Amino acid sequence: MGRGGLARFVAPLAEAVPLRFVALRALDRRLNFLSYASKLNYGVVERPHYGHCLLQAALIARKLGYPAITAIEFGVAGGNGLVALERHAEHVEREVGIAVALYGFDSGSGMPDPVDYRDMPYLWQPGYFKMDVDALRTRLSRAELRLGPVEETLPRFLREESPPPIGFIAFDLDYYSSTMAALRIFDAELSRFLPRVACYLDDMVGDIAYAYNEFTGELLALKEFNASHERAKIVPVNGIRFYGGRIPRLWHEQIFAAHLFDHPDYNRPISDLAQLPLREGEGNRPSQKAKPGLIWPRRPRRPRRAV
Repeated sequence: MGRGGLARFVAPLAEAVPLRFVALRALDRRLNFLSYASKLNYGVVERPHYGHCLLQAALIARKLGYPAITAIEFGVAGGNGLVALERHAEHVEREVGIAVALYGFDSGSGMPDPVDYRDMPYLWQPGYFKMDVDALRTRLSRAELRLGPVEETLPRFLREESPPPIGFIAFDLDYYSSTMAALRIFDAELSRFLPRVACYLDDMVGDIAYAYNEFTGELLALKEFNASHERAKIVPVNGIRFYGGRIPRLWHEQIFAAHLFDHPDYNRPISDLAQLPLREGEGNRPSQKAKPGLIWPRRPRRPRRAV
């Protein structure tokens, strides 16, 4: 076995996850027997964070009676994320029955010049992440590219196109200035969105060398957006690490929800949980309150056999 093959074998064993999960993922890659939801839970598929956000958005849309949603990736670079998003969209459409439109926004020519220190030029420089446009177009089967500076392409998109309501947005523009331009999408009419939009912010977690903070980069853009929008807030999804899969992942810290409080559907109920009647024979034992969920309910545990 060569050094590369050995590295591929050893890397999964070094993960801070139970070995049974590593074995399950390896087995599914060979036999493909897990459901799509299970693949997301165990991290079998590429970019499970895209799939999780897209699936949740589609489930919310179905609850509210929307027949279709839109997902957007700001910052396409080489295109691997957008290609993965296409695969997730196919799964979600089959599982949920909600159509998904996909768009990718990128300059196409790599990163522009940084505006100032807020763009974190110690990490990002002009020309980084240039796209091979022709090669990517041949790989894409359904996603549409919108190429050019986002401060120009986004207003044109909102002015000239009317896709289904937006349910998921991935922000991967690196710069503070570019992210601020992309966040202006939430200044559009409320009818263009689901009442809560799943968001993924790529460049906000890292080691000391990256030094992500709320005074530069995407985190500063997020902070300024929330400060300037009284009726719309983009905030972390608390506790998603307990719901977004069975294996703790870095992306659990990168998932946010854009709350559009004035959206006409914001207060419409989406939970199946309506009542919590007292169960017979429980006595004074405290009951475990069921968690309102949108994904398929878990199977009840089988009673243990008497020894």
